[in-house]
Amino acid sequence: MNNRIGFIDFLRGFALFGILAVNLPYFSKPMYLVASLGENSNLLDSIGSWIVAFLFESKFYVLFSFLFGYGFFIQLENSPETSSGNVYFRRIFGLGILGILHGIFLFIGDILLSYAILGTVLWFLRNKNSSWLLKFSLFCIILAAFCRIGMSLAEGEIKSQLEADLPRLLDESRKAYLGGFWESSIQRTKDTILSIPFLVLYQWPSVLSMFALGFYAAKNSVFSNWENTKPGFKKLFPWMLTLGILGNFIYTLHSRHILPENQNVFLKILFAITDTFSAPALTFSYVYLLGNYYHSEKSLADRIWFEVMGKLSLTCYLGESLVCSWIFCGWGLGYFDQVGSYIVLILTVPIWVFFGLFSFIWKRMFSLGPMEWILRSWTYWKAIKIL
Repeated sequence: MNNRIGFIDFLRGFALFGILAVNLPYFSKPMYLVASLGENSNLLDSIGSWIVAFLFESKFYVLFSFLFGYGFFIQLENSPETSSGNVYFRRIFGLGILGILHGIFLFIGDILLSYAILGTVLWFLRNKNSSWLLKFSLFCIILAAFCRIGMSLAEGEIKSQLEADLPRLLDESRKAYLGGFWESSIQRTKDTILSIPFLVLYQWPSVLSMFALGFYAAKNSVFSNWENTKPGFKKLFPWMLTLGILGNFIYTLHSRHILPENQNVFLKILFAITDTFSAPALTFSYVYLLGNYYHSEKSLADRIWFEVMGKLSLTCYLGESLVCSWIFCGWGLGYFDQVGSYIVLILTVPIWVFFGLFSFIWKRMFSLGPMEWILRSWTYWKAIKIL
């Protein structure tokens, strides 16, 4: 791709680490236990869960969504073929198929299908001006706040309905994921279907907001010249960092049940609003700090590792799911629901490093990652040269 921006690939590589940290608990135990009151039995595991909540949860799918919108605009600019509706929607359809297969065979929290569905909306935003895109992004993030308020107010009713069936659901989940490949796939399909309302209400408005914001950023060449962008980001950084730290501290206390349960309606609404806006604020802070690091001499030795993973982000994302499924499912090593949150968090590092090494070696031989090659060949309806 012409005029490829190295920092965008760098951010994708970084985002893969954060996404893996958030996803790993859902591979390692029944989804009903993740972030539940009874998830952890000791302080070390609780600390691991708190770290994930504070630093990673809700921050990295936001970043990846922003980068998706940014990348979409770059593709339109650099490839006349991509501006064809047939080519674009063939790509989106292929992404959706990968998402469905991912959700059935590897991971209940797949985001690719959501990207494919919401990506159809992004197509119709391609000719909107910058002001409109910012207003639309703000509208979607406000919509996200209202959706999360609704979910928060309904939380008590949902928990009461789930409580009676929880022992049976946990037992079914453990047996299935510790069984064979097809047993785990059937259970994963059930869990994926059950998670759809959460994905739609909790993630979709924020994803669409970040799509539009990423489109705006690319249209205005925000990352093409960091020295021009840095002063504006620097002014916002103290405010975003303060909101990000305080808001995510509150989110961690609330989501990990450190605060008293059964809060009043006002507090529930406050927590929902705080969660909605503080996660993107901390993500902005990450981007600003990483931008300064990337554009300094300090990053010269290691930026290649992040960049190469960013170029193979689809392969790495699906590959991480394959490795995690192998570690925890019965058709692999069979560690499902046998490893605490602290160890699960530590596992993030070697898995991410493994795919960094894989990406580095692969890119020395091939121009595209294997999954990138499949999707691009489908998109253009011809076998793309990979050497």
